[in-house]
Amino acid sequence: MQYANLTDDELWRAIYQNTEAMSDLVRQMSESKTGSKAGVRTKRVSNAQTIDALERQYRIYTMELRRRYP
Repeated sequence: MQYANLTDDELWRAIYQNTEAMSDLVRQMSESKTGSKAGVRTKRVSNAQTIDALERQYRIYTMELRRRYP
């Protein structure tokens, strides 16, 4: 996706959505203590990878806003 083609509102909306998604995943990770150890571990690794991807997108969005408004 070309982040430079997004409007400011679209960037802010994406930042908000990423923040909400990361918060939900962190909340799930802290609450998921039931089930087999292997299943919980697999879910935590999956959530951590998703959080990493969202964090990368978040940085790209904020860098684009900073580029526009130095």
